[in-house]
Amino acid sequence: MTRLTLSSVSSLRRNIGGPCTVLRIHNGRVFAGSQEGILACWIVDSGEEVWKVAISGPLSDIDFSGGKVHVSGSSNIYCLDYNSGEIVWSRELEGSSDYVLSNDAGIWATSSVYEIGIGDYTESTIWRFDDSGELQQRWTIAERCWFFGTDGRGLVLGLGRPRCGTLRVGEDHLEHLEISGAGPVTCGTNAGNRILLGHSDGNVSEIGGGSALRGASPVSAVLGVENETIAGFEDGDVVSKAGWIHSSTGSVAALSLGPSPSGNRAIWVCLDRGVVILDSEGGAPLLELDHGCRISESDSEGDIIVLGDSEGEIHLMERDVLSRRLGDDLATTEDDSMKRLMMDRLRGLRRG
Repeated sequence: MTRLTLSSVSSLRRNIGGPCTVLRIHNGRVFAGSQEGILACWIVDSGEEVWKVAISGPLSDIDFSGGKVHVSGSSNIYCLDYNSGEIVWSRELEGSSDYVLSNDAGIWATSSVYEIGIGDYTESTIWRFDDSGELQQRWTIAERCWFFGTDGRGLVLGLGRPRCGTLRVGEDHLEHLEISGAGPVTCGTNAGNRILLGHSDGNVSEIGGGSALRGASPVSAVLGVENETIAGFEDGDVVSKAGWIHSSTGSVAALSLGPSPSGNRAIWVCLDRGVVILDSEGGAPLLELDHGCRISESDSEGDIIVLGDSEGEIHLMERDVLSRRLGDDLATTEDDSMKRLMMDRLRGLRRG
């Protein structure tokens, strides 16, 4: 398996000045947010900066609707203009803002309260605002939300202790649904109309479909690829429902379906000190990209993937550039090997 550095295959590199906590590709733009509250927007094709703003950090989530960018940061939710980055409105929440999501019913957010004395979250609030930022509804629950998404039936929250399981948000009520045999939710993802949830006991569940797979440590990332389910774990394992397992050094921070050196799609596994790219069908390792710090965020769209690290570096990779630079590096390696072989032979002739 070939081993390179992440910087050597990046088409675009930018820095947001602090650990990356939010990263999305949307309509040909990259949006990256930091722990310090910097949110920047660049054009994918040119790398040109569209705008950069400073709001209250850490930033934790981002969503888009109606020419607006909705961001959760510190104890607030912000609505920004998509093209200028100007703040249209902001609202203060109770506790720390966690997630933001926009749909036809409005702008949704979750916030949570952490009690230092007991070292745990004591309650969370679910908020619904209209497009103008006016509060429409709110509910307070005893659990922190660790996933906030939608399926064909509406909004779904993945919960921690004490109840665990999920919560469906109706027009005027909340419905709690247990997940049999699974512990507190640690992460989740939307995969089409499927919702996949990772749990602290190593289980991965699918809403409406029961247990999908299980690992040996808490689940740190989940990914749905068509009908397949793939999960990353704190012990470095990546496990597929199709039956393959890949083990890496360090915890898995994120999983994305991105470009492959061979021209197909591949699984990008973000780790403490780099990335491993796996074949999407059988899990075979295709390429390792070394990096000096933890890669915490990733997102992909078509043949492009973008990664953000703990030092604020944003790396964008394209399939064609990846394949070309990989080919160049392999050719250089082969040339170096041939040169070393020729020099060894010449030294041998001289000694003879």
